[in-house]
Amino acid sequence: MYLSHFQLQTEPFRISPDPEFLWLSEKHARGFETLREGILNRDGCVLLTGDIGTGKTTFVKRLARLDGVAPVFVTINDGDLTRLEFCNSLAAELGIDRRFDRREDVYKNFQNVLLGQFSACRKVLVVIDDAQRLKPETIREAVDLSNLQLAGQKPLKVLFVGLLDFDRLLKQEENRGLLRNITARYTMEPLTETETRRYVDHRLKVAGRDTPLFTGDAVKEVHVLSRGYPRLINIVCDHALLCGYSSGLEEIDSRVVRECSRDLTVALDLDTEPDQKDPGSSIEGAVEVPRQQGSAAVSHRWRPILYIAAALAALGLTIFAMTR
Repeated sequence: MYLSHFQLQTEPFRISPDPEFLWLSEKHARGFETLREGILNRDGCVLLTGDIGTGKTTFVKRLARLDGVAPVFVTINDGDLTRLEFCNSLAAELGIDRRFDRREDVYKNFQNVLLGQFSACRKVLVVIDDAQRLKPETIREAVDLSNLQLAGQKPLKVLFVGLLDFDRLLKQEENRGLLRNITARYTMEPLTETETRRYVDHRLKVAGRDTPLFTGDAVKEVHVLSRGYPRLINIVCDHALLCGYSSGLEEIDSRVVRECSRDLTVALDLDTEPDQKDPGSSIEGAVEVPRQQGSAAVSHRWRPILYIAAALAALGLTIFAMTR
């Protein structure tokens, strides 16, 4: 809709994870290298945690592209999954077309598949998404799988991906043994204001635009509204582009961001509409962020807001553009 107007070849702020748009800040680049090293060169499991909307999925999709790595994705939909049920789920993802009644039989078949289908791969990366839903006994099963040996090698690497709750689960006294099996880990945190600027410019460049589109004040406003969460940055920026396009503007300034964000007041959990705030003010207090956990964690109140915002982006933005 607004692509040609802003000299873009594709939508720069889609909320669907796309590794082509991945931008690594300094801290994210260090985290990526830590996980890459853990996957390729260390024993034990690897852990990636972060709150909803911090970019874990895009991060994982890029890790899955590492040379010599064959990714297998397992999403945990049932928190009561037993050890055997988990093994059967993984067997299905590995292309084993049968169910097993004994774990021993599962492991034998895993060995056959690893020796056959994945023999040319340096590592088979089992990505366990929503890992915070797993019971400790099922986590132990995944750890045991990562210790599976073939010809003196451990070809199967487990990457746990979960919310911050998973970190807290592993730190419980009864799970300290599991924690020792995590040999590489990284926690995704929201972006700073400077990182938000570079993130926005990066996505615009990947989408085909060579010159800045958002003014410095506009990016500040985007950062205030999104609190540095990439998913919310995308939603706010996409909405701003629609607003700017409908008004025939050539660039996006803070006024445009504040104006269009009035339609996101509920989704962004603002106590007042954006144009009633000081443009440089923080929305401190509008979102409950526990002080002791810093920017890496947000309250349970904030998490569903991200889901609402995603739904709004999927369903509401076109309506907004049509009614301008």
